[in-house]
Amino acid sequence: MTIVRPAGTLANVATSTTSATIFAANTGNVRGRIVWNDSAAILYLAFATSAASATNASVSVAAGATYTFSDTPYNGQVTGVLASGTGTARTTEY
Repeated sequence: MTIVRPAGTLANVATSTTSATIFAANTGNVRGRIVWNDSAAILYLAFATSAASATNASVSVAAGATYTFSDTPYNGQVTGVLASGTGTARTTEY
């Protein structure tokens, strides 16, 4: 028996001190999500439709670090905001 895994979807999301959508809600079969904070500042992620901020966040991702969602990933909307400056959230959803 061959096990077929879906291909990942890669995206580059511009980030700044204004909250942005990192992942749109996905009602499909999401097996995993990964975010690489390719910036020089902390990236705050909110697992919600509300705007992310330093005081309204589910997790913080250090500059240059990667956050991997749990084995049963959240498939709702994820917003993100940087503590300062601009950068890129490099994402994978599979």
